[in-house]
Amino acid sequence: MVLDMNDVEGLRQGDRSCFENIFNEYSPDLYVVAYRITGNKSMAEDIVQDFFVKLWVNREKLSIYKSFRYYCFSAIHYASLNAVRTKYRNTELSEELEDTFSIEREMEQAELSEKIRSALDSLPEKCRIIFLEACVEEHSYLEIAQKYDLSVNTVKVQVSKAYRILREKLTREQLFIFFLIFLKSE
Repeated sequence: MVLDMNDVEGLRQGDRSCFENIFNEYSPDLYVVAYRITGNKSMAEDIVQDFFVKLWVNREKLSIYKSFRYYCFSAIHYASLNAVRTKYRNTELSEELEDTFSIEREMEQAELSEKIRSALDSLPEKCRIIFLEACVEEHSYLEIAQKYDLSVNTVKVQVSKAYRILREKLTREQLFIFFLIFLKSE
């Protein structure tokens, strides 16, 4: 079927059969152009579909300077280039954002680790050693008491003291994260 200028005029007038003739005549070739530029089947289909939707919606304002064929292929060509450009920018932006978030996350983790280390270092030496053995290494209070020749009650007091000092040095959120990461279930 050869498209005739009456179909273009009929399109402007809102004749659906003229629109169908134009669609049937041009869509396969327009799809090929879009696919060659994008390299993506669904993107090419979307571009061609969008073109025909816009063609129908804006049919009354349709201005063709050269030929209707040239108009269609130029529109698909530019729409395809824009789609590829947008996809590239979004992919590039997404990767940049992911890199930025990753760097920020690493910085936050390093900062949190430093605050926790500083809080642990602020504990009196014996208190810190007992706390780490009891809570991080999961030794029982009895084992620690026997190892350092202390009473079980002294071990409990030292662990309690460590908790109190850590609560003063760390925010609730930091303390919670510390317990999640460093302390195992009792």
